Amino acid sequence: MKFFSYLVTLLLMVSCASKHPNSRTLSSVEKDLTGHYLGVADYKSPHPGPNKAAIRIYFHPTEGEPGKYTAVLVEYVDLLKMAPSYIISNKLPFLAKRVGFLNSISRNISAYEVNPGVKENTFELWPLSVEGDQIVAKKEGQPRILTLDESEGLKNVMEGATISSVNPGEPKEIFFPKKDDKKRNGIQYGTAKLAYSKAKLDSTWRKQYLRGPYLSQYAKKDDVVLNLGKNADGDTASFVINEKYGKGKASRRERVFTNKKSAFLKGEFKAIEPRDGMFLLQSTDSDEKTASIVHGRIGLFIDVFDATKSLGQDVVEVAFINPADPEDFLMYYEHPDNGEGTKENEVK
Repeated sequence: MKFFSYLVTLLLMVSCASKHPNSRTLSSVEKDLTGHYLGVADYKSPHPGPNKAAIRIYFHPTEGEPGKYTAVLVEYVDLLKMAPSYIISNKLPFLAKRVGFLNSISRNISAYEVNPGVKENTFELWPLSVEGDQIVAKKEGQPRILTLDESEGLKNVMEGATISSVNPGEPKEIFFPKKDDKKRNGIQYGTAKLAYSKAKLDSTWRKQYLRGPYLSQYAKKDDVVLNLGKNADGDTASFVINEKYGKGKASRRERVFTNKKSAFLKGEFKAIEPRDGMFLLQSTDSDEKTASIVHGRIGLFIDVFDATKSLGQDVVEVAFINPADPEDFLMYYEHPDNGEGTKENEVK
């Protein structure tokens, strides 16, 4: 009897060993998340903005580490309210001078390190933070969990997937609609999906440092406030105060920008790239206030509405996100005539 009990115990131990967390990640590693996907942020309770907001997540694989990625999560503003400003700024600049150019296309932006989870078909999303000259995963508390749908015949790897919530203020669930899942996707998701489809738009996270002039608002060509360039030491960033608009009442100038903190930034910075496609700015000649606002932010080049192929329009947004507050990001809009960083400000 004792021998039988011992045998059962041994078999149970072997069984448990075969289910070690490291072995359960195999199917997750085999899934390729690379790309970008449109989804729904379901807040399930009143908050600023739509309760079912449209979001987009971008996955970039980590070189040499199968199953690991860097991800950027962007939540759109209310697209129904944004559309008139987008059209006017793009097609009717003479009218935009009176009613205002577009300056708000995203409500929050966050970045994550993505690793295979303990359970099969799951991934852990750890928020990125800045430590000195490095961008690292902040592995404190609990990660957000991405759970993939295990059904067959899905259109893409993220169809039917969900992302959990961890912190207050986050959507209770982010989900990626699946046919016949009986979830209400909301008008924002429907609007985004239709707009991208009908206008043949794309959405891209650019990995390269795109040099050239950047504007305070979309298509406001005479309001350059940031120049990204290059010198003998590498990539540079120069914040400037546009004298044409930088005078007068401060509150009026602040309202022009995506973030009012951008209104009076001035100074020179060098750019480094601690992670692929993610940049930090380090002051070389700037005032203390500008440096305090810019330091510790992660720079990203994202073309939220990429019309390069459909309309020949190439306007990338550069966002400097605050890892501690996804709503506190600085955003600037590439000059429409810049192209793929062709008008770089090089110091000879």
